[in-house]
Amino acid sequence: AVDQVNSDTQHNPIKLIVEDSQSQASRAVTSFTKLVNINKVPVIAGLLTSDEALACAPLAIKHKVVLFTPGAISEKLKEAGSYVFRNRESVELQTAAIANECVERTEGGKIAILHANAANAISYRDTFMAACEALGANIVGSVPFNEGKMDYRSELEQLRALSPASVYLAGYDSELGLILKQAREIGLEVNFFASAGAVTPKLLEIAPKGAEGLIAASASFDPQSTVPYVRDFVDAYTARFGKEPDWLAANSYDAIQMLAQIAEKNQFDSQQIRDGLIGMKNFPGVSGTTTFDRNGGVKKSIALVRVQNGKFLQLIK
Repeated sequence: AVDQVNSDTQHNPIKLIVEDSQSQASRAVTSFTKLVNINKVPVIAGLLTSDEALACAPLAIKHKVVLFTPGAISEKLKEAGSYVFRNRESVELQTAAIANECVERTEGGKIAILHANAANAISYRDTFMAACEALGANIVGSVPFNEGKMDYRSELEQLRALSPASVYLAGYDSELGLILKQAREIGLEVNFFASAGAVTPKLLEIAPKGAEGLIAASASFDPQSTVPYVRDFVDAYTARFGKEPDWLAANSYDAIQMLAQIAEKNQFDSQQIRDGLIGMKNFPGVSGTTTFDRNGGVKKSIALVRVQNGKFLQLIK
């Protein structure tokens, strides 16, 4: 969904206009254009994938409308322009953490990569590979896959032929869940590591057994946290939707909270929103303490999680 936040003055409530891009870049461009030209919005919060955000970034610059994505992570967004902001931890931070863990646990063995043919996943692949090679690891190859399929056995057999001890997965929960499920079904015995897109309840629903032991880099958001404002968010979300929130729900919630804070202090126009986000320092979000860098990227801590008994638990070292 693309959520538009609009307010005529700092005293008016925030109004939301919702457009569904269906996580497709072409539909995102159509929705973005409509919101800008017809609804005259100053900020669009949403665009969950890098493909969507990269497709809409030129429009944000052209119309001087803030694009605030809680999910996109492509390194190309660093050069996307001064109206583009990301509330998700950088690829470098995530892959540095998971690469170090993967190399440690692989003990000099072979590492392979299985990644989606999407901007997010390709960024993860490239930075993970660079981080592993810097640590002296042996990357034996990478295998791409197309999103939206139901059968990934062919790609898994390509991995088997590489004889890796560990495999790094980069993609989203729907596909990665199927991959883990089918890997178990064909008896592919390797250590699995993954990007943050794997860390959702949906993945555990798809692969309750295949996901066991998976280690992933994750946002610092912890649904088991006892911090009062995090606990309040988790309890309210669970009561409303019948399940715990994931990192994306937490990032999205924080994005709207930050925009609301800016609306309380300033005229709610694109320039004020842009300046307010640039000046945001140590915002106490449920997804972690948030500060933006000069490229619109976020500075937040990274956690490592492991699937144990059907739950993602933070890995304590």
